[in-house]
Amino acid sequence: MSEGVGIRKVMVVVLAALFLAQLGGGLYDVLFSNYLSDVLHLDAEQRGFMELPRELPGVLSLFVMGALYFLNEVRLAAVSVLLAALGTYFMMQLGEGSGMWQLSLCVTTASLGLHILMGTVDSIVMHTARPENRSLRLGQMRALGTAASLIGALFIWVKWKFNHDFAWDYALVIGVFIVSALLLFIMKSPEFPRRKSVRENFILRREYAVYYGIETLHGIRKQLYMTFGFWLLVNTLQQPPSRIGMIVLCSGIIGLFVQPLIGWCIKRYGEKKITIFDSIALSVLCLVYAFAPDILPPHWTVVAVGCCFVLDKVLFAMGMARTTYIARICGDRRSDITPCIYTGIAINHVASIAYGIVGGLIWAHTGGPQLVFLTGGLAVVGAGLLARKMK
Repeated sequence: MSEGVGIRKVMVVVLAALFLAQLGGGLYDVLFSNYLSDVLHLDAEQRGFMELPRELPGVLSLFVMGALYFLNEVRLAAVSVLLAALGTYFMMQLGEGSGMWQLSLCVTTASLGLHILMGTVDSIVMHTARPENRSLRLGQMRALGTAASLIGALFIWVKWKFNHDFAWDYALVIGVFIVSALLLFIMKSPEFPRRKSVRENFILRREYAVYYGIETLHGIRKQLYMTFGFWLLVNTLQQPPSRIGMIVLCSGIIGLFVQPLIGWCIKRYGEKKITIFDSIALSVLCLVYAFAPDILPPHWTVVAVGCCFVLDKVLFAMGMARTTYIARICGDRRSDITPCIYTGIAINHVASIAYGIVGGLIWAHTGGPQLVFLTGGLAVVGAGLLARKMK
């Protein structure tokens, strides 16, 4: 057997394991809010607080990855999946009346595993794909992850027509995580650049400043979709869960086909042009988010904002350009790729958490979404201007 064939066979198993890990993550995300509401009976204030332990691991993942510097990317993925399984298992044991600190610890553990997995998947693709094909492979991998999430959502939708027991759902989640972790542990891993100390995992070089700056601004952009886009549909436009579910499903199905295409566009046109186009498109969406409720009739407002929501989700895939950009400018310093990706994730989450708080205060004190989306739109424009400095 040639070395190339052997590596391809190994990568097939690794990709299958990562698919299972993302399937478990998709199931976990679908069940999370309903479990907090229906089983633990959290109120709106408590549910809002749970976003802190859910998002904070995006920052913590950088430090955990640094502490585990002696593990290569595939083994790190295995540890991340085990953390997700562990957090999910202990969350299953909680019942109504459980302390918020206990719940926060469980959510933090599971979310930490999923955030480490997020960076590791990108890193594995960057290390194993040929440099000229990185964007194509990353687009295919993102589509695979989207497919896993859609399969998870479809399973829960069908299963809950016949059975409403969360215990069966979470048992499946844990089982999928464990199978994925075992595959990642037992496989002979491809060769990755070795990191010899903790210090090598914290990299702040001047040549990476543009990447880190764009990640900061896109952390603000992320909240426009994840928090304020949802809140605009639910709170301002009074859309029911069935309508929200339909919109999310549509965006997922479209993304399944568009993500590989975006990967091809990054290869064809380059990271700079794609990132600038992303900023221009998002600026238009921010204007529609901000002014559609005041300008359009109610029915057309729902249509316009719903379309923006779908496009917003699809445009998230253009973030692949940032990943392939940092992998490219690392050049011969391949050992910088994984730490830089995790540093970008950490910076992104700090900005996202901060704007989640600031945007909520702006919305509450102005009584509407305009200033929230216009401020976020300025960050998007800033990301586009900064992208002009990409090499």
